[in-house]
Amino acid sequence: MSSKEEVQRLNQQIIAAASKGDFAPFVIALDDEVEVFDHVAYLFEGKASFLEYLQSVVAGAESTTYTFHQSSCRAITDTAAVVNAYDRLATFPKGGGLPKVQCGRATWVYAKKGPDWKIVSVHFSPSPTE
Repeated sequence: MSSKEEVQRLNQQIIAAASKGDFAPFVIALDDEVEVFDHVAYLFEGKASFLEYLQSVVAGAESTTYTFHQSSCRAITDTAAVVNAYDRLATFPKGGGLPKVQCGRATWVYAKKGPDWKIVSVHFSPSPTE
C-alpha cells in the first residue's frame, strides 16, 4: 500500500469515528509534539495543550461531531502527507436546542514515525462570514 493510501485510510477512519462523536482515533493519531493553529488565533504547541482547549470547547455539550467534505490527500514523500478539507464541527447542547456549528477549512500534516502515521501539524481556518 502506498503512503497516500495508508494516510487516506487512517484519515477516513478518524473522520468516520469523529462524525459519530468518537474522537479517540483522532487523539491517538496526534503526535505528542503536534502544532495546532486554531481559527480562534491560538497556537497550541503539543498534544496536551490542544486537548485541554478542545475539552473546554465541548464542555457542557450533549455531543459533538466533526466531519470532512471534499477532502484531498497528497503524499509528499514516503513519510509525509497532507490532507486538506472543508470541515464542520457541530456541538449539541445538553437538554436539546440547536447545535452550534462551525465550518471552515482544515489542513492536517501526517508524518510516519516508526510504523505509525502521526498528525504533526494542524491548521483550522473558519469559513468567511458576510
